[in-house]
Amino acid sequence: MKLVYWTKAYRFCAGHRLFHPERDEEWNLRVFGKCSYPGGHGHNYTLEVTVRGEPAAETGRLISEEDLDSLIAGEVMANLDHRNLNEALSLDFGPAPTTEVVVLEIWRGLEKKIPPPAVLHRIKVSETAKNTFEYFGPGVGPAPAP
Repeated sequence: MKLVYWTKAYRFCAGHRLFHPERDEEWNLRVFGKCSYPGGHGHNYTLEVTVRGEPAAETGRLISEEDLDSLIAGEVMANLDHRNLNEALSLDFGPAPTTEVVVLEIWRGLEKKIPPPAVLHRIKVSETAKNTFEYFGPGVGPAPAP
């Protein structure tokens, strides 16, 4: 098998307030710092979507760029770009719309929609130049250190 990995980057802007609604302001400030301020704040996020697979014999491609762009537009951009993440995310993965929750939500939205022969390999979201979050899916990530 000749596995190929293709990563494409996208950008979106969104705001959020990190806080646990069942905790008081003091707890939220201690845990989330200034990110818990009531007015919220925003980020210019960079999303990287990596698909993997053996290129189709007929086309030599994993997925067309147009198909991937269309999928990201419908599943990610329409739901997250210029949105309040406190309202846009299900928060099934936690009470606050952290970027950890964002990568899990994006994975869930895309995982079963990537057409074969490609499969979703990785979601990476950079919140700032210093904070990047990745998710590889169950049993797919890099090998643990010895």
